Amino acid sequence: MKVTIVEDPNIKETEISIVCEKMTNEINDIVSKISAVGLTVAGKKDEETFLIPIKEIFYFESVDGKIFFCTENEIYEAMAKLYKIEESLRNLRFSRISKTVIANLDKMLSIRKAENSRLTATLVNQEKLIVSRQYVSEIKKKLGV
Repeated sequence: MKVTIVEDPNIKETEISIVCEKMTNEINDIVSKISAVGLTVAGKKDEETFLIPIKEIFYFESVDGKIFFCTENEIYEAMAKLYKIEESLRNLRFSRISKTVIANLDKMLSIRKAENSRLTATLVNQEKLIVSRQYVSEIKKKLGV
């Protein structure tokens, strides 16, 4: 892979172009990481609102009509509905893994077969999430397994 950087003091907005023979998973990963730079999600905790970088979020989960998201050590309440969050993360390395959970694929350490054609995903913090069977093939495809 060849990387070219051109500095030009006359440029008002940075532009990134990718020239390739064919779109690959590797290129999709690069685009996702570039797209995530600087993105934050607003979350409430103890009556205070925090802006959390998207790359620090492990997953979003709907519980009793409220949406929460988890980082390595904290849980925040999200301001948006799960379907809206899913739409906004479409071009990033997040994927729905069940009716109530959207996970950060970059935080997955491993996956293993579970009962009833489901998967168990182990995150880098050793937390385990269940991938519902209707999302198994999509997750395997996105993870390249």
